[in-house]
Amino acid sequence: MSRERIERELILLRAGSLEVEYLSGPPELVLYRAVPTSGAALRLPAESDVIVPVPPGYPASMIDLAGLPVGSPFLARVKGGTNSQGVVQADGRQWQLASYHPHNNGGGPPWNPARHGFHTYLDQLIAWLDRLQ
Repeated sequence: MSRERIERELILLRAGSLEVEYLSGPPELVLYRAVPTSGAALRLPAESDVIVPVPPGYPASMIDLAGLPVGSPFLARVKGGTNSQGVVQADGRQWQLASYHPHNNGGGPPWNPARHGFHTYLDQLIAWLDRLQ
């Protein structure tokens, strides 16, 4: 895992006014705050916080999974949300990891560590929270 690389990627997101932070854990996570959703059309929140585990060996290992606060109304509506990959504690809350794999035949491009990172994973999270069922 390259903490310096993660910090560079998060700086890019912060430059775009996104509130995002690295949580050293364990487990190591990236917390994206106020990610936009399409929930308003369903009378759900227009945004949600999302956590993403830092994979061992990052950046060679692809980013995978995403988590929402336990009890989030989005868990039943996002791809893989009902297939729990575990619960983690972070930022004073419990988070349920969903079976979301955008870089592994999940709708996103194949993982390329030279191009992709936590700065590009935001696009996958926005798409995930936009395609509510």
